[in-house]
Amino acid sequence: MALTAFLSFVPIGLAIDLSSGLQSPFWWVLAQTGFFCTVVAFALTIGMRKPKALRILLSAYVLLMVMLPRIASTLPSNKTLMGPGFEYVRWRLKMDGLLVSVSAGLGYTALLLFVGTQGVRHVRVRTELELAEQLQQTLAPPLADSNAEYEIQGKSMPSSQMGGDLLDAVNDGDALTCYVADVAGHGIHAGVFMGMVKSSTRTALLRPGPLEGLLADLNRVLFDVKAGSTTYVTFAGLRCRKDRKVEYALAGHGPILHYHARSKSVSLLAMEQFPLGLFANATFESGITEVEPGDVLVALTDGLPEVTDARDEQFGLERISEIVARKADGPLEDLTETLFVSARQFGRQTDDETLVLARVTDLPEKI
Repeated sequence: MALTAFLSFVPIGLAIDLSSGLQSPFWWVLAQTGFFCTVVAFALTIGMRKPKALRILLSAYVLLMVMLPRIASTLPSNKTLMGPGFEYVRWRLKMDGLLVSVSAGLGYTALLLFVGTQGVRHVRVRTELELAEQLQQTLAPPLADSNAEYEIQGKSMPSSQMGGDLLDAVNDGDALTCYVADVAGHGIHAGVFMGMVKSSTRTALLRPGPLEGLLADLNRVLFDVKAGSTTYVTFAGLRCRKDRKVEYALAGHGPILHYHARSKSVSLLAMEQFPLGLFANATFESGITEVEPGDVLVALTDGLPEVTDARDEQFGLERISEIVARKADGPLEDLTETLFVSARQFGRQTDDETLVLARVTDLPEKI
């Protein structure tokens, strides 16, 4: 800012030389201009940090401005343009100098006004975006977890710095539970609500219990803390147990895909239930699906199947199911990347895209 002030006021010092008819030596013009611009730069810097010290600086400046004309009067003067016949030239120089001084001053004033309004707003927005991006990385990082029976992989691709999708996995000793959630909205508000959802869900999952109880508890908590806003959360959870059974629950969410390794086919696990946080007394249920080694369960948010191409056709669960059936036997990281790359090749991302894969590895005999 100090350098900006210095350079902005250089034309004013040179304009004074024009207005005086170029009478002063050039070295004196440069010295006086440098002094004037330095004082302005220091005044701006000191005025922002120590306003009281500004009075001392201004007093010294006024004193020196009184002395400078006396010093200038002792210097050799250029009288070339002072004689008759140069009246118009002197008038033009005066007008040019005046206009340069006024325009430079007004330009710098406009800059300060911009910095004080739009500039501050821009910095605030940038700060919020950086904070949102940090929140996103904290709340929805890439997911990788496993135990003796299951392997979990997950990834989230927000459509902006702060998306509304969430994913997590918790091992409570009895089961490995993973989920995806989609908070309505974007930005800092959605990010704060995501933090509430994640902390509440993690706390609840550390106490082993059925998913229907988890959804009921989450619903009550989120309904109370959303403070009258219209925010709600859709949820798809998988509780992968050791007895060849996976409990699943959906709250206002699209279906979970179940790839069956034996038949190389994909079925859908769906249920109609309210989103979380929408109604205080909503009730929830969960379902059970039996699994075998090699089976893959896919929980995903609607941003991935709703990717649309130029013909307004959606990527869809059918295409996703075909990719899962084709790639399910390979590494889950490869399947995850293939799904996201295929979606990008199909159409432009317009919403957050989140995916969690749970594969059955080596289950013991059925209990």
